[in-house]
Amino acid sequence: MNKQAFHNLRIQSIEKETEGSSRIRFALPETLLDEFHFKPGQYISIKFEIKKKAHVRTYSISSEPDRNFIEIGVKHIKNGMFSKFLKTKNLEDKIQISNPEGNFVLDSKEPSRVLLIAAGSGITPMVSILKSQLKKNTRTKVTLLYSNKTYADMMYRDDIQNLKDKYLDRLVVFNFFSREIQDTDFLNGRITKDKITFLSERNLIDIQTIDQCFICGPMEMTKALRSFLKDRGLSERKIKTELFYVAENKTTKSIAKNFDASQSKIEVLIDGSKKIFYMNKNDDFIEKAKKYGISVPYSCKNGMCATCRCKVSSGKALMRKNFSLEDWEIKKGFLLSCQLEPFDKEICLDFDII
Repeated sequence: MNKQAFHNLRIQSIEKETEGSSRIRFALPETLLDEFHFKPGQYISIKFEIKKKAHVRTYSISSEPDRNFIEIGVKHIKNGMFSKFLKTKNLEDKIQISNPEGNFVLDSKEPSRVLLIAAGSGITPMVSILKSQLKKNTRTKVTLLYSNKTYADMMYRDDIQNLKDKYLDRLVVFNFFSREIQDTDFLNGRITKDKITFLSERNLIDIQTIDQCFICGPMEMTKALRSFLKDRGLSERKIKTELFYVAENKTTKSIAKNFDASQSKIEVLIDGSKKIFYMNKNDDFIEKAKKYGISVPYSCKNGMCATCRCKVSSGKALMRKNFSLEDWEIKKGFLLSCQLEPFDKEICLDFDII
């Protein structure tokens, strides 16, 4: 994984996608093409200020790799920080964008069968995966299950239809609407395990032959479908998930109940240098590090994106929340530093180990 670095990119275009979303394209100068080379499914972080307070938000890339631009789809949220910021921006303005990151990518270079399951704005990384795989690998067949409230709410609707028309024998799409009645009853409502069972029983999906499955959407749907597919025999290593929204906790509740030290010494290894600061178990690690002048990578600060991933090389620490690290990563000592709670008097965190 590349070190997180931000660059000023020019807004090339802002287009209305639906009533509640837009697609934004950033121009890539030739000098940054290598820096912004990405794998389909990865995301960028956007750094911006509102009332002199810094914010960072992550957005999945929806464009194909190796272009002279990078595109994201943004769902506008009422009172959302980036939505407010975007209203102040015009074409040609520059915004701080990080180099691409993320593990929501294909493990196999030439998968035969891919299953994509998306809800709402969870479609954005899927669009990049779809465009790239269908174009690059002629043997890949893809099934997309896409859930929205209504037809009008579908982001990248035209892109998906164009891909479907172009790759008739290799792309199958099922659109589900929760607030709009369709003639086919099975397509009404959200994507559930019963609907996947329905498709499987009619040989429209063969779970056993899936090489890679991607699920992106709300936590409840993502966890339920991941568990269901595992129970139906799909190997855990073939399932990748990404959450697009998790409600933030208003308060931080301590989970290290048996650890009473007033402060812990935190040693941070980053970019080949060692830095030290102190925090107590209720502190926000990222904000505390900032106060000591220590810059560590982060983005969502909600346990979702894994930008802040590091390894505990000594001492003990816990995570308040985790929506992105796999079990094998946790067993090897990795954690999300934005969710760190100290459970020892001295802890060493290594950000240089991938």
